[in-house]
Amino acid sequence: MDVIKTQQVSSRPIEKVVVHPLVLLSIVDNYNRVARDTRKRLVGVLFGTSFKGTVDVTNSYAGRIVSIEN
Repeated sequence: MDVIKTQQVSSRPIEKVVVHPLVLLSIVDNYNRVARDTRKRLVGVLFGTSFKGTVDVTNSYAGRIVSIEN
């Protein structure tokens, strides 16, 4: 219940997004290793903070899609 209250209080419009260079490098590297020249999809997670309308993306994590064929 605390999470819902926090989200309601801090629901300020996002005015600016800052993505750190290492995050961009990580995304491009993962794409080149996994999905370049294919039709594969990539999934990942972005980590950061939000303060006074600015989202600061400081890290990322590459995920993996596992498809199960019948």
